[in-house]
Amino acid sequence: MKNTTVRTLTDILMFGAMCFLAGTGLLLHFRLVPGYMGGRGLTVLGLSRHDWGACHLWCAYLLLFLVLVHLVLNFAFIKNCIAAKKTWVVIGLGLAGLAIAFGFLFLPLKRTGAGDRGQGQGLRLRGLPGSHGPEETANERDDNLTGQGAAIGAMR
Repeated sequence: MKNTTVRTLTDILMFGAMCFLAGTGLLLHFRLVPGYMGGRGLTVLGLSRHDWGACHLWCAYLLLFLVLVHLVLNFAFIKNCIAAKKTWVVIGLGLAGLAIAFGFLFLPLKRTGAGDRGQGQGLRLRGLPGSHGPEETANERDDNLTGQGAAIGAMR
């Protein structure tokens, strides 16, 4: 293929990937909302929130790859037009881009109040409807006690 054809194809694929990322980001944020009772059980085109999140992530990886290909294909333009015999500008911009892109990996983590309950496991341990474990609710546990279920239930 010609270099011009590869550049055009790369640009079209990058545009499509950016549109897909914007669309899935909006879908995840506004339609398949996170949290308990938020997007639980909702699907769009047969895919759940987690499935759409995986598609969003892999499309982001694809976009990063396409951006790298785009930069390699247009390196002569970058070097000649933007830097104008100042390669330190290209190196500085490249390092700044890498620092912004990968800097988030080095930010400190902080556990919030949700971590006190085991990242949402507190709801499952209480045996609420929709839990995935064999736990039982306090009422069921009380009712299953021999001869004490009615007495404890009446005290409430």
